[in-house]
Amino acid sequence: MLATALKRHFGFDRFREGQEEAVQSVLDGKDVVVVMPTGSGKSLCFQLPAMELPGVTLVISPLIALMKDQVDSLNRFGLPVTFINSTLHPREMEDRLARVRAGEIKLLYLAPERLKDPRFLKLLDQIDMSMLAVDEAHCVSQWGHDFRPDYLHLHKITSRFPEARVMALTATATGKVREDIVEHLGLGRKGRAQPKVYVHGFIRPNLHIGVTRCATHDAKLARVLSVMEKWKTGIIYCSTRKQAERVVVKLAGKGQQVTLYHAGLPDKERTKIQNQFITGQANVVVATNAFGMGVDRSDVRFVLHWDVPGSMEAYYQEIGRAGRDEGQSWCELLYNFADVRTQEFFLEGGNPSKETILELLSFYRRRCANHPMSFSVDLIKEDLTTTNNPMAIRTATWILERADCVQREEDPGSRSQAIFANEKINERSLAEQLMKAEAKAARDRIKLDAILDYANRTDCRHKQILDYFGDTTDLGENCGACDRCDTGAEKVPETFSEESWVAVQKILSAVARLDGQYGRARIAELLKGSKTKGIKEAHLEDHRCHGLLKEWTLASIVSAIDELLQDGCLGQTRQEYPTLELTPRGKQAMFRKVQPRVAFAAAAPAEEDLELDEDLLKALKSWRMKRCRIAHLKPFHVLSNKTLEALAARKPVSEQEMLAVPGIGPSKMQKYGEDLLKMMKAATY
Repeated sequence: MLATALKRHFGFDRFREGQEEAVQSVLDGKDVVVVMPTGSGKSLCFQLPAMELPGVTLVISPLIALMKDQVDSLNRFGLPVTFINSTLHPREMEDRLARVRAGEIKLLYLAPERLKDPRFLKLLDQIDMSMLAVDEAHCVSQWGHDFRPDYLHLHKITSRFPEARVMALTATATGKVREDIVEHLGLGRKGRAQPKVYVHGFIRPNLHIGVTRCATHDAKLARVLSVMEKWKTGIIYCSTRKQAERVVVKLAGKGQQVTLYHAGLPDKERTKIQNQFITGQANVVVATNAFGMGVDRSDVRFVLHWDVPGSMEAYYQEIGRAGRDEGQSWCELLYNFADVRTQEFFLEGGNPSKETILELLSFYRRRCANHPMSFSVDLIKEDLTTTNNPMAIRTATWILERADCVQREEDPGSRSQAIFANEKINERSLAEQLMKAEAKAARDRIKLDAILDYANRTDCRHKQILDYFGDTTDLGENCGACDRCDTGAEKVPETFSEESWVAVQKILSAVARLDGQYGRARIAELLKGSKTKGIKEAHLEDHRCHGLLKEWTLASIVSAIDELLQDGCLGQTRQEYPTLELTPRGKQAMFRKVQPRVAFAAAAPAEEDLELDEDLLKALKSWRMKRCRIAHLKPFHVLSNKTLEALAARKPVSEQEMLAVPGIGPSKMQKYGEDLLKMMKAATY
């Protein structure tokens, strides 16, 4: 009886939802796909049958730290488990394999890259394998949020051991990802029956989830302090290392003790922080998404997202680290549409355009066709016209390497890499890689759009999550555990002022009066009061809406229009040059019958309304000249005169303010931000 086996091996009195059915299916000889969220007990679904089946169960796990944690935990139960990975001495590895061959081990954990070695595959022929368990199985799918090419080698095991059962497990698999898992593992083919698929546990009624629109970082900080005061123990996720560092400084300035964690810290430091959090020595961690995998603390009472994450999968995995003890917990996404540009930057960085890839190939063939040459990304960037995103250049180089167009070797101790351009180009391979890159870009765009849609929709948050992951659990009419359904919960005030109302009405009125004739850029110019060639050609200089938002920057107006598009107050036609139109919701908002779900940052004054600091402008031009001499650039390649004048007028003293200056995007901020902020602060204080 399974309950008896559960008690004997693990000491548990009962199964969690979904576990018993999955265990029974694999014991009955079936292949199984298990989709259950983080903290719901997926691992037991393969660990228990492994103890009951004859022979060895092979477990594929992507992270060495996670592998070691699971093995250590099972060893404490006295279970015969071990792992093999690159941290072991060859003699120790051989000793462990000998124990496996002798039948002393029931569970053997491996990293997927081990399966690329033909010699290791031959060693596996010497063992009696009863089951293959694939943990984090979404890594096999390019639709998954953490695709890993090494997982594509797993079909070698399923074809080599056709009698072994297969159990694939993941916390975040949509229907498309599940299809990919089944296909890439060879399930339902070559004599294998179609696998049983179990999707359970995505409803977490103990997690109160919500989205709060915050117009400024100060508004976000106020929410963080409020949640920390009430809920005490938790994680604050940020999209970048620098953002995490800034949030730690902000909280320290308010007298709060928090811990910083990101992948850039030394290994020992990260391990120390994880242990401090697990043991309760640290109660609040500000971190990037590098924090969480393998961090097993059951009493996490809150998870906050300072920035919007890149996908629903990442978001759900991160909030899933709260309330594993089934106690009430609070999960809140602090949303500002302007923050989306960080994810857009990552999106471009991970998905360079076809034009960028081909332009980079041309660069390499001009510069290093005869012998390898070392280039920094910054040097390459100045030669390209299609992108200035350093991430995109690195990704494009990897794509060219996979297409066998170039050979790449990292330069140890620097950010440069030596590149050799191959004499002949495999046109077929290049075309294939370009097609794959285009498909991946579309997938990643869909994922980002899904989390933005989640933030903006008005229906039940838990229901949206269930629908996304294909969990058919019936929530009834009201989940009672999200900001859309829980009428008795704390109502977080959204930063929506009278000034915002007026701005919304001006924008919507302009779109309505233009009656679907113009796109976003032209309408933004109209509201700004610009006298561009486009405005003059359209005879809009005397339009009644010309200059309604003249005190705003053009970038702020465009951002506000984007928010109203996301909210559904505006629509966009599907044609080569899309135009804007007012929706029924927009008409209601224009007359204040519904409040738009938008978070407008305070509009910066126009440069012409500010006093230009001539001394600062002179210093900025001098700084730009030095940068030009060092990198052999033309001045406008660094920053334009207009951007320098805007800096000298506004004197931004934070990254958020700096990014609002026309001509300062994420890449310019990354490259010049530190220098510029020092100059701004020196001129201001």
